[in-house]
Amino acid sequence: MTELTTDKYSPAAPPLGMAEQIYLRQTQQKTNIVLWGIFSLLLVLVGTVIFVLPAYVNTTTSDLAPAAAPAAAVVAATAVVGISPFEEAQLLRQRTNAQNTLAAFLQLQTTLEEQQVISWSETLFNEALALAHEGDAAYSTQQFEKANTLYQSGLTMLQQINDNKAANFADFMSKATAAYTAGDAELAVQAYSQALLINGESTEAAAGMDRAQVLTQVLDLLNTGRKLQADNLLEQARDTYQQAQTLDNTHAQVSAALAGVNTAIVERNFAAAMSSGYSALQAGQFESALAAFEQALAIRPGASEVSAAIGQAKDQQTFAAVTVRINAATTHEANENWQQALMEWDQALAVDPNLVTAKEGRARSNSRNNLDIFLVAAINEPLRLAAESVYTQTDQVLADAGQLSNPGPKLSQQLQQVRDFLQRIKLPINVQLQSDGFTTVSLYGTGELGTFTAQTVSLTPGTYTAVGVRTGYRDVRQEFVVTIDGQAAVVTVACDEAI
Repeated sequence: MTELTTDKYSPAAPPLGMAEQIYLRQTQQKTNIVLWGIFSLLLVLVGTVIFVLPAYVNTTTSDLAPAAAPAAAVVAATAVVGISPFEEAQLLRQRTNAQNTLAAFLQLQTTLEEQQVISWSETLFNEALALAHEGDAAYSTQQFEKANTLYQSGLTMLQQINDNKAANFADFMSKATAAYTAGDAELAVQAYSQALLINGESTEAAAGMDRAQVLTQVLDLLNTGRKLQADNLLEQARDTYQQAQTLDNTHAQVSAALAGVNTAIVERNFAAAMSSGYSALQAGQFESALAAFEQALAIRPGASEVSAAIGQAKDQQTFAAVTVRINAATTHEANENWQQALMEWDQALAVDPNLVTAKEGRARSNSRNNLDIFLVAAINEPLRLAAESVYTQTDQVLADAGQLSNPGPKLSQQLQQVRDFLQRIKLPINVQLQSDGFTTVSLYGTGELGTFTAQTVSLTPGTYTAVGVRTGYRDVRQEFVVTIDGQAAVVTVACDEAI
Protein backbone atom coordinates (compact mmCIF):
# COMPACT_ATOMS: atom_id res chain seq x y z
CA MET A 1 0.00 0.00 0.00
CA THR A 2 3.03 2.29 0.04
CA GLU A 3 2.36 3.24 -3.53
CA LEU A 4 -0.76 5.15 -2.44
CA THR A 5 1.37 7.69 -0.60
CA THR A 6 3.11 8.99 -3.71
CA ASP A 7 2.41 12.46 -5.06
CA LYS A 8 0.27 10.84 -7.69
CA TYR A 9 -2.42 10.19 -5.07
CA SER A 10 -1.86 13.14 -2.71
CA PRO A 11 -4.98 15.15 -1.73
CA ALA A 12 -3.86 17.93 -4.04
CA ALA A 13 -3.53 15.53 -6.99
CA PRO A 14 -6.36 14.93 -9.45
CA PRO A 15 -9.03 12.41 -8.38
CA LEU A 16 -8.30 8.74 -8.96
CA GLY A 17 -9.31 7.54 -12.42
CA MET A 18 -10.10 4.08 -13.65
CA ALA A 19 -6.46 3.24 -14.52
CA GLU A 20 -5.20 4.31 -11.07
CA GLN A 21 -7.94 2.28 -9.37
CA ILE A 22 -7.07 -0.85 -11.35
CA TYR A 23 -3.38 -0.35 -10.51
CA LEU A 24 -4.24 0.19 -6.88
CA ARG A 25 -6.30 -2.99 -6.73
CA GLN A 26 -3.56 -5.06 -8.46
CA THR A 27 -0.91 -3.70 -6.09
CA GLN A 28 -3.11 -4.44 -3.11
CA GLN A 29 -3.69 -8.01 -4.29
CA LYS A 30 0.08 -8.59 -4.74
CA THR A 31 0.78 -7.12 -1.32
CA ASN A 32 -1.89 -9.34 0.25
CA ILE A 33 -0.34 -12.44 -1.33
CA VAL A 34 3.15 -11.57 -0.04
CA LEU A 35 1.87 -10.76 3.44
CA TRP A 36 -0.10 -13.95 3.62
CA GLY A 37 3.01 -15.90 2.56
CA ILE A 38 5.15 -14.26 5.23
CA PHE A 39 2.45 -14.81 7.83
CA SER A 40 2.12 -18.48 6.91
CA LEU A 41 5.90 -18.95 7.11
CA LEU A 42 6.00 -17.33 10.54
CA LEU A 43 3.22 -19.60 11.76
CA VAL A 44 5.16 -22.65 10.56
CA LEU A 45 8.33 -21.48 12.29
CA VAL A 46 6.51 -20.73 15.56
CA GLY A 47 4.77 -24.09 15.47
CA THR A 48 8.05 -25.88 14.85
CA VAL A 49 9.75 -24.10 17.74
CA ILE A 50 6.90 -24.73 20.18
CA PHE A 51 5.78 -28.25 19.32
CA VAL A 52 8.37 -30.07 17.23
CA LEU A 53 11.69 -28.81 18.55
CA PRO A 54 11.29 -29.87 22.26
CA ALA A 55 10.42 -33.44 21.33
CA TYR A 56 13.26 -33.61 18.99
CA VAL A 57 15.64 -32.29 21.68
CA ASN A 58 14.49 -34.89 24.26
CA THR A 59 15.06 -37.84 21.93
CA THR A 60 18.44 -36.73 20.72
CA THR A 61 20.07 -35.21 23.82
CA SER A 62 23.13 -37.34 23.65
CA ASP A 63 23.72 -36.53 20.05
CA LEU A 64 23.21 -32.80 20.34
CA ALA A 65 25.15 -29.89 21.74
CA PRO A 66 24.62 -28.71 25.35
CA ALA A 67 21.06 -27.80 26.41
CA ALA A 68 21.67 -24.11 26.07
CA ALA A 69 21.65 -24.40 22.30
CA PRO A 70 17.81 -24.98 21.88
CA ALA A 71 17.02 -22.14 24.23
CA ALA A 72 19.19 -19.88 22.18
CA ALA A 73 17.37 -20.99 19.04
CA VAL A 74 13.97 -20.23 20.57
CA VAL A 75 15.16 -16.87 21.72
CA ALA A 76 16.51 -16.24 18.26
CA ALA A 77 13.25 -17.27 16.61
CA THR A 78 11.26 -15.12 18.95
CA ALA A 79 13.45 -12.20 18.23
CA VAL A 80 12.91 -12.69 14.50
CA VAL A 81 9.11 -12.71 14.71
CA GLY A 82 8.95 -9.84 17.18
CA ILE A 83 5.28 -10.39 18.29
CA SER A 84 3.20 -13.17 19.69
CA PRO A 85 0.85 -15.27 17.55
CA PHE A 86 -2.19 -13.66 19.17
CA GLU A 87 -0.92 -10.22 18.39
CA GLU A 88 -0.14 -11.32 14.86
CA ALA A 89 -3.70 -12.65 14.53
CA GLN A 90 -5.07 -9.36 15.81
CA LEU A 91 -2.99 -7.49 13.25
CA LEU A 92 -4.24 -9.83 10.56
CA ARG A 93 -7.85 -9.17 11.50
CA GLN A 94 -7.29 -5.41 11.61
CA ARG A 95 -5.61 -5.53 8.22
CA THR A 96 -8.52 -7.54 6.79
CA ASN A 97 -11.00 -5.02 8.15
CA ALA A 98 -8.98 -2.18 6.65
CA GLN A 99 -8.84 -3.98 3.32
CA ASN A 100 -12.59 -4.62 3.32
CA THR A 101 -13.31 -1.00 4.15
CA LEU A 102 -10.92 0.12 1.42
CA ALA A 103 -12.59 -2.22 -1.07
CA ALA A 104 -15.99 -0.68 -0.32
CA PHE A 105 -14.40 2.77 -0.62
CA LEU A 106 -12.91 1.95 -4.02
CA GLN A 107 -16.13 0.47 -5.32
CA LEU A 108 -18.18 3.53 -4.38
CA GLN A 109 -15.39 5.80 -5.64
CA THR A 110 -15.57 4.14 -9.05
CA THR A 111 -19.35 4.53 -9.20
CA LEU A 112 -19.18 8.21 -8.31
CA GLU A 113 -16.39 8.91 -10.76
CA GLU A 114 -18.46 7.32 -13.52
CA GLN A 115 -21.12 9.84 -12.59
CA GLN A 116 -18.60 12.69 -12.95
CA VAL A 117 -18.74 13.43 -9.25
CA ILE A 118 -16.04 16.09 -9.60
CA SER A 119 -18.50 18.27 -11.47
CA TRP A 120 -21.09 18.26 -8.73
CA SER A 121 -19.36 17.42 -5.41
CA GLU A 122 -15.65 18.06 -5.92
CA THR A 123 -14.75 19.36 -2.47
CA LEU A 124 -16.23 16.55 -0.42
CA PHE A 125 -14.98 13.94 -2.87
CA ASN A 126 -11.39 15.25 -2.63
CA GLU A 127 -11.65 15.27 1.15
CA ALA A 128 -12.66 11.60 1.03
CA LEU A 129 -9.66 10.82 -1.20
CA ALA A 130 -7.36 12.65 1.20
CA LEU A 131 -8.59 10.46 4.07
CA ALA A 132 -7.94 7.39 1.92
CA HIS A 133 -4.36 8.57 1.30
CA GLU A 134 -3.86 9.05 5.05
CA GLY A 135 -5.24 5.56 5.55
CA ASP A 136 -2.71 4.24 3.04
CA ALA A 137 0.08 5.87 5.02
CA ALA A 138 -1.11 4.21 8.23
CA TYR A 139 -1.55 0.89 6.41
CA SER A 140 2.05 1.01 5.09
CA THR A 141 3.33 1.18 8.71
CA GLN A 142 1.01 -1.65 9.73
CA GLN A 143 -1.29 0.69 11.67
CA PHE A 144 -4.20 -1.27 10.32
CA GLU A 145 -6.78 -0.12 12.85
CA LYS A 146 -5.94 3.54 12.19
CA ALA A 147 -5.97 2.85 8.47
CA ASN A 148 -9.38 1.24 8.77
CA THR A 149 -10.68 4.27 10.69
CA LEU A 150 -9.39 6.64 8.03
CA TYR A 151 -10.77 4.47 5.23
CA GLN A 152 -14.13 4.34 7.02
CA SER A 153 -14.17 8.14 7.39
CA GLY A 154 -13.50 8.49 3.67
CA LEU A 155 -16.13 5.88 2.87
CA THR A 156 -18.62 7.74 5.04
CA MET A 157 -17.95 10.90 3.03
CA LEU A 158 -18.49 9.02 -0.26
CA GLN A 159 -21.71 7.58 1.11
CA GLN A 160 -22.77 11.08 2.09
CA ILE A 161 -22.07 12.22 -1.47
CA ASN A 162 -24.02 9.26 -2.80
CA ASP A 163 -26.91 9.95 -0.42
CA ASN A 164 -26.97 13.58 -1.58
CA LYS A 165 -27.38 12.58 -5.22
CA ALA A 166 -31.14 13.13 -5.10
CA ALA A 167 -30.71 16.66 -3.78
CA ASN A 168 -27.96 17.40 -6.29
CA PHE A 169 -30.12 15.91 -9.07
CA ALA A 170 -33.03 18.12 -8.05
CA ASP A 171 -30.73 21.15 -7.92
CA PHE A 172 -29.41 20.54 -11.44
CA MET A 173 -32.95 19.90 -12.70
CA SER A 174 -34.05 23.21 -11.16
CA LYS A 175 -31.15 25.03 -12.79
CA ALA A 176 -31.88 23.32 -16.11
CA THR A 177 -35.53 24.29 -15.98
CA ALA A 178 -34.70 27.89 -15.13
CA ALA A 179 -32.19 28.08 -17.97
CA TYR A 180 -34.66 26.50 -20.39
CA THR A 181 -37.36 28.98 -19.35
CA ALA A 182 -34.90 31.86 -19.74
CA GLY A 183 -33.97 30.65 -23.22
CA ASP A 184 -30.35 29.82 -22.29
CA ALA A 185 -29.88 26.63 -24.30
CA GLU A 186 -26.19 26.17 -23.41
CA LEU A 187 -26.72 26.43 -19.67
CA ALA A 188 -29.79 24.19 -19.88
CA VAL A 189 -27.85 21.50 -21.74
CA GLN A 190 -25.06 21.66 -19.15
CA ALA A 191 -27.45 21.35 -16.23
CA TYR A 192 -29.41 18.49 -17.81
CA SER A 193 -26.11 16.76 -18.59
CA GLN A 194 -25.11 16.94 -14.91
CA ALA A 195 -28.52 15.66 -13.87
CA LEU A 196 -28.22 12.73 -16.27
CA LEU A 197 -24.76 11.88 -14.92
CA ILE A 198 -26.29 11.58 -11.48
CA ASN A 199 -29.40 9.71 -12.66
CA GLY A 200 -29.04 8.40 -16.18
CA GLU A 201 -32.39 6.61 -15.98
CA SER A 202 -34.41 9.77 -15.41
CA THR A 203 -36.92 10.14 -18.24
CA GLU A 204 -37.61 13.69 -17.10
CA ALA A 205 -33.96 14.69 -17.43
CA ALA A 206 -33.68 12.89 -20.77
CA ALA A 207 -36.75 14.69 -22.09
CA GLY A 208 -35.39 17.99 -20.77
CA MET A 209 -32.09 17.35 -22.53
CA ASP A 210 -33.95 16.70 -25.80
CA ARG A 211 -35.79 20.00 -25.45
CA ALA A 212 -32.69 21.91 -24.46
CA GLN A 213 -30.76 20.62 -27.46
CA VAL A 214 -33.34 22.06 -29.87
CA LEU A 215 -34.11 25.16 -27.81
CA THR A 216 -32.08 27.46 -30.04
CA GLN A 217 -33.94 26.24 -33.12
CA VAL A 218 -37.25 26.60 -31.34
CA LEU A 219 -36.52 30.16 -30.27
CA ASP A 220 -35.36 31.09 -33.79
CA LEU A 221 -38.58 29.70 -35.27
CA LEU A 222 -40.58 31.48 -32.59
CA ASN A 223 -39.00 34.83 -33.44
CA THR A 224 -39.50 34.23 -37.17
CA GLY A 225 -43.15 33.38 -36.59
CA ARG A 226 -43.67 36.54 -34.58
CA LYS A 227 -42.23 38.68 -37.38
CA LEU A 228 -44.50 36.98 -39.92
CA GLN A 229 -47.48 37.52 -37.67
CA ALA A 230 -46.57 41.19 -37.25
CA ASP A 231 -46.62 41.47 -41.05
CA ASN A 232 -50.10 39.85 -41.01
CA LEU A 233 -48.79 36.75 -42.76
CA LEU A 234 -50.81 34.62 -40.41
CA GLU A 235 -50.76 31.27 -42.23
CA GLN A 236 -46.99 31.46 -42.67
CA ALA A 237 -46.61 32.36 -39.01
CA ARG A 238 -48.80 29.43 -38.01
CA ASP A 239 -46.72 27.04 -40.13
CA THR A 240 -43.55 28.34 -38.48
CA TYR A 241 -44.99 27.92 -34.99
CA GLN A 242 -46.05 24.40 -35.88
CA GLN A 243 -42.49 23.60 -36.93
CA ALA A 244 -41.31 24.83 -33.56
CA GLN A 245 -43.97 22.77 -31.81
CA THR A 246 -42.85 19.68 -33.72
CA LEU A 247 -39.38 20.17 -32.23
CA ASP A 248 -40.72 20.85 -28.73
CA ASN A 249 -44.42 20.39 -28.04
CA THR A 250 -44.06 21.49 -24.41
CA HIS A 251 -42.60 24.95 -24.93
CA ALA A 252 -45.09 27.32 -23.32
CA GLN A 253 -44.29 30.30 -25.54
CA VAL A 254 -44.69 28.24 -28.69
CA SER A 255 -48.02 26.88 -27.51
CA ALA A 256 -49.20 30.38 -26.62
CA ALA A 257 -48.00 31.80 -29.96
CA LEU A 258 -49.72 29.05 -31.91
CA ALA A 259 -52.95 29.55 -30.00
CA GLY A 260 -52.68 33.29 -30.57
CA VAL A 261 -52.12 33.06 -34.33
CA ASN A 262 -54.97 30.55 -34.66
CA THR A 263 -57.22 33.01 -32.85
CA ALA A 264 -56.01 35.81 -35.13
CA ILE A 265 -56.76 33.69 -38.21
CA VAL A 266 -60.25 32.95 -36.91
CA GLU A 267 -60.88 36.62 -36.14
CA ARG A 268 -59.62 37.69 -39.57
CA ASN A 269 -61.72 35.10 -41.40
CA PHE A 270 -64.73 35.95 -39.29
CA ALA A 271 -64.39 39.66 -39.97
CA ALA A 272 -63.91 39.02 -43.69
CA ALA A 273 -67.03 36.84 -43.87
CA MET A 274 -69.13 39.40 -42.00
CA SER A 275 -67.85 42.24 -44.19
CA SER A 276 -68.60 40.26 -47.33
CA GLY A 277 -72.09 39.51 -46.04
CA TYR A 278 -72.92 43.14 -45.31
CA SER A 279 -71.54 44.25 -48.69
CA ALA A 280 -73.75 41.72 -50.46
CA LEU A 281 -76.70 42.75 -48.31
CA GLN A 282 -76.21 46.39 -49.22
CA ALA A 283 -76.12 45.42 -52.89
CA GLY A 284 -79.35 43.49 -52.53
CA GLN A 285 -77.60 40.15 -53.12
CA PHE A 286 -79.42 38.35 -50.37
CA GLU A 287 -78.38 34.80 -51.19
CA SER A 288 -74.71 35.82 -51.24
CA ALA A 289 -75.17 37.73 -48.00
CA LEU A 290 -76.76 34.75 -46.28
CA ALA A 291 -74.00 32.44 -47.54
CA ALA A 292 -71.35 34.78 -46.14
CA PHE A 293 -73.12 35.07 -42.78
CA GLU A 294 -73.50 31.29 -42.59
CA GLN A 295 -69.77 31.00 -43.21
CA ALA A 296 -69.15 33.42 -40.35
CA LEU A 297 -71.42 31.36 -38.12
CA ALA A 298 -69.44 28.24 -38.96
CA ILE A 299 -66.25 30.05 -37.94
CA ARG A 300 -67.74 31.27 -34.67
CA PRO A 301 -70.75 29.13 -33.74
CA GLY A 302 -73.34 30.82 -31.60
CA ALA A 303 -72.09 34.37 -32.25
CA SER A 304 -74.98 36.73 -31.52
CA GLU A 305 -73.88 39.28 -34.11
CA VAL A 306 -74.02 36.63 -36.81
CA SER A 307 -77.52 35.59 -35.81
CA ALA A 308 -78.60 39.22 -35.93
CA ALA A 309 -77.03 39.67 -39.38
CA ILE A 310 -78.72 36.53 -40.70
CA GLY A 311 -82.05 37.77 -39.35
CA GLN A 312 -81.51 41.15 -40.99
CA ALA A 313 -80.61 39.52 -44.31
CA LYS A 314 -83.68 37.31 -44.22
CA ASP A 315 -85.92 40.26 -43.33
CA GLN A 316 -84.55 42.32 -46.17
CA GLN A 317 -84.78 39.35 -48.50
CA THR A 318 -88.39 38.87 -47.48
CA PHE A 319 -89.16 42.56 -47.86
CA ALA A 320 -87.52 42.66 -51.28
CA ALA A 321 -89.34 39.55 -52.45
CA VAL A 322 -92.67 40.86 -51.16
CA THR A 323 -92.02 44.26 -52.69
CA VAL A 324 -91.41 42.66 -56.07
CA ARG A 325 -94.67 40.74 -55.80
CA ILE A 326 -96.63 43.75 -54.58
CA ASN A 327 -95.32 45.90 -57.42
CA ALA A 328 -96.15 43.20 -59.95
CA ALA A 329 -99.63 42.73 -58.48
CA THR A 330 -100.27 46.45 -58.51
CA THR A 331 -99.21 46.67 -62.14
CA HIS A 332 -101.53 43.80 -63.10
CA GLU A 333 -104.39 45.46 -61.23
CA ALA A 334 -103.80 48.71 -63.09
CA ASN A 335 -104.01 46.75 -66.33
CA GLU A 336 -107.08 44.89 -65.04
CA ASN A 337 -105.24 41.57 -65.36
CA TRP A 338 -106.91 40.26 -62.26
CA GLN A 339 -105.85 36.64 -62.59
CA GLN A 340 -102.16 37.61 -62.77
CA ALA A 341 -102.59 40.11 -59.94
CA LEU A 342 -104.18 37.41 -57.78
CA MET A 343 -101.20 35.08 -58.44
CA GLU A 344 -98.75 37.80 -57.40
CA TRP A 345 -100.66 38.48 -54.20
CA ASP A 346 -100.55 34.76 -53.42
CA GLN A 347 -96.78 34.74 -53.97
CA ALA A 348 -96.39 37.70 -51.64
CA LEU A 349 -98.42 35.94 -48.94
CA ALA A 350 -96.32 32.81 -49.40
CA VAL A 351 -93.30 34.90 -48.40
CA ASP A 352 -95.09 36.70 -45.56
CA PRO A 353 -98.50 35.28 -44.63
CA ASN A 354 -99.14 38.14 -42.22
CA LEU A 355 -98.65 40.96 -44.68
CA VAL A 356 -101.82 43.11 -44.45
CA THR A 357 -101.23 44.81 -47.78
CA ALA A 358 -101.04 41.48 -49.53
CA LYS A 359 -104.16 40.21 -47.79
CA GLU A 360 -106.17 43.26 -48.81
CA GLY A 361 -104.78 43.16 -52.32
CA ARG A 362 -105.62 39.50 -52.71
CA ALA A 363 -109.21 40.07 -51.58
CA ARG A 364 -109.58 42.96 -54.04
CA SER A 365 -108.03 41.09 -56.97
CA ASN A 366 -109.99 37.95 -56.19
CA SER A 367 -113.27 39.85 -56.25
CA ARG A 368 -112.46 41.61 -59.50
CA ASN A 369 -111.20 38.37 -61.02
CA ASN A 370 -114.46 36.64 -60.19
CA LEU A 371 -116.36 39.57 -61.74
CA ASP A 372 -114.20 39.38 -64.82
CA ILE A 373 -114.81 35.63 -65.17
CA PHE A 374 -118.56 36.14 -64.82
CA LEU A 375 -118.69 38.94 -67.36
CA VAL A 376 -116.47 37.13 -69.84
CA ALA A 377 -118.77 34.12 -69.59
CA ALA A 378 -121.81 36.36 -70.23
CA ILE A 379 -120.15 37.96 -73.21
CA ASN A 380 -118.97 34.66 -74.67
CA GLU A 381 -122.38 32.96 -74.16
CA PRO A 382 -125.00 35.72 -74.28
CA LEU A 383 -127.83 33.24 -74.98
CA ARG A 384 -127.49 32.05 -71.40
CA LEU A 385 -129.17 35.33 -70.49
CA ALA A 386 -132.35 33.92 -71.94
CA ALA A 387 -132.69 31.86 -68.76
CA GLU A 388 -134.55 33.96 -66.25
CA SER A 389 -132.28 33.03 -63.34
CA VAL A 390 -129.18 33.92 -65.28
CA TYR A 391 -130.76 37.12 -66.48
CA THR A 392 -131.67 38.15 -62.93
CA GLN A 393 -128.22 37.28 -61.56
CA THR A 394 -126.48 39.15 -64.35
CA ASP A 395 -128.67 42.17 -63.84
CA GLN A 396 -127.74 42.20 -60.13
CA VAL A 397 -124.03 41.82 -60.90
CA LEU A 398 -124.24 44.79 -63.22
CA ALA A 399 -125.89 46.84 -60.51
CA ASP A 400 -123.17 45.94 -58.00
CA ALA A 401 -120.37 46.60 -60.46
CA GLY A 402 -121.82 49.99 -61.15
CA GLN A 403 -120.95 50.98 -57.57
CA LEU A 404 -117.21 50.68 -58.26
CA SER A 405 -115.54 54.06 -58.07
CA ASN A 406 -112.89 53.28 -60.64
CA PRO A 407 -114.01 50.40 -62.78
CA GLY A 408 -111.35 50.80 -65.42
CA PRO A 409 -111.74 50.81 -69.20
CA LYS A 410 -111.81 47.03 -69.55
CA LEU A 411 -114.54 46.56 -66.96
CA SER A 412 -116.52 49.51 -68.29
CA GLN A 413 -116.51 47.96 -71.73
CA GLN A 414 -117.55 44.59 -70.34
CA LEU A 415 -120.38 46.13 -68.35
CA GLN A 416 -121.68 48.02 -71.36
CA GLN A 417 -121.52 44.95 -73.55
CA VAL A 418 -123.44 42.85 -71.06
CA ARG A 419 -126.07 45.59 -70.61
CA ASP A 420 -126.61 45.54 -74.35
CA PHE A 421 -127.04 41.78 -74.23
CA LEU A 422 -129.58 42.09 -71.42
CA GLN A 423 -131.60 44.51 -73.50
CA ARG A 424 -131.35 42.55 -76.71
CA ILE A 425 -132.12 39.20 -75.08
CA LYS A 426 -135.69 40.43 -74.60
CA LEU A 427 -136.19 41.76 -78.13
CA PRO A 428 -138.11 39.31 -80.42
CA ILE A 429 -136.68 38.42 -83.81
CA ASN A 430 -138.62 37.17 -86.82
CA VAL A 431 -137.74 33.63 -87.69
CA GLN A 432 -138.77 32.20 -91.12
CA LEU A 433 -140.07 28.60 -90.88
CA GLN A 434 -140.47 26.46 -94.02
CA SER A 435 -142.28 23.11 -94.48
CA ASP A 436 -143.85 20.93 -97.23
CA GLY A 437 -147.51 21.71 -96.47
CA PHE A 438 -148.09 18.10 -95.32
CA THR A 439 -146.08 18.08 -92.08
CA THR A 440 -147.66 19.30 -88.88
CA VAL A 441 -145.14 21.52 -87.17
CA SER A 442 -144.98 22.21 -83.42
CA LEU A 443 -142.57 24.55 -81.66
CA TYR A 444 -141.57 23.71 -78.07
CA GLY A 445 -142.38 26.59 -75.79
CA THR A 446 -144.77 28.11 -78.29
CA GLY A 447 -147.24 25.46 -79.40
CA GLU A 448 -148.51 23.79 -82.61
CA LEU A 449 -148.09 25.80 -85.78
CA GLY A 450 -149.99 23.39 -88.09
CA THR A 451 -149.10 22.66 -91.73
CA PHE A 452 -147.66 25.24 -94.00
CA THR A 453 -145.10 25.83 -96.61
CA ALA A 454 -143.81 29.08 -95.06
CA GLN A 455 -144.52 30.91 -91.86
CA THR A 456 -142.87 33.75 -89.90
CA VAL A 457 -142.60 33.40 -86.13
CA SER A 458 -141.47 36.15 -83.75
CA LEU A 459 -139.02 34.67 -81.16
CA THR A 460 -136.66 36.16 -78.57
CA PRO A 461 -133.04 35.06 -78.77
CA GLY A 462 -132.50 31.57 -77.49
CA THR A 463 -132.43 27.91 -78.45
CA TYR A 464 -135.59 26.30 -79.78
CA THR A 465 -136.77 22.88 -80.95
CA ALA A 466 -139.27 22.37 -83.82
CA VAL A 467 -140.97 18.97 -84.31
CA GLY A 468 -142.61 17.76 -87.52
CA VAL A 469 -145.20 14.94 -87.69
CA ARG A 470 -146.75 13.31 -90.84
CA THR A 471 -148.68 10.07 -91.14
CA GLY A 472 -146.66 7.35 -92.82
CA TYR A 473 -143.43 9.21 -92.32
CA ARG A 474 -140.77 9.29 -89.68
CA ASP A 475 -141.04 12.25 -87.27
CA VAL A 476 -138.36 14.92 -87.47
CA ARG A 477 -136.83 17.14 -84.77
CA GLN A 478 -135.04 20.33 -85.65
CA GLU A 479 -133.12 22.46 -83.13
CA PHE A 480 -132.20 26.00 -84.05
CA VAL A 481 -130.79 29.10 -82.41
CA VAL A 482 -132.14 32.59 -82.54
CA THR A 483 -129.08 34.73 -82.16
CA ILE A 484 -128.88 37.97 -80.26
CA ASP A 485 -127.50 39.91 -83.17
CA GLY A 486 -130.97 40.45 -84.59
CA GLN A 487 -130.50 38.52 -87.83
CA ALA A 488 -133.48 36.44 -88.99
CA ALA A 489 -133.09 32.67 -89.05
CA VAL A 490 -134.57 30.32 -91.67
CA VAL A 491 -135.63 26.91 -90.38
CA THR A 492 -137.02 24.01 -92.50
CA VAL A 493 -139.16 21.34 -90.87
CA ALA A 494 -140.55 18.55 -93.12
CA CYS A 495 -141.10 14.81 -92.81
CA ASP A 496 -139.69 13.24 -95.97
CA GLU A 497 -138.66 9.72 -94.85
CA ALA A 498 -141.52 7.25 -95.47
CA ILE A 499 -142.04 4.39 -93.06
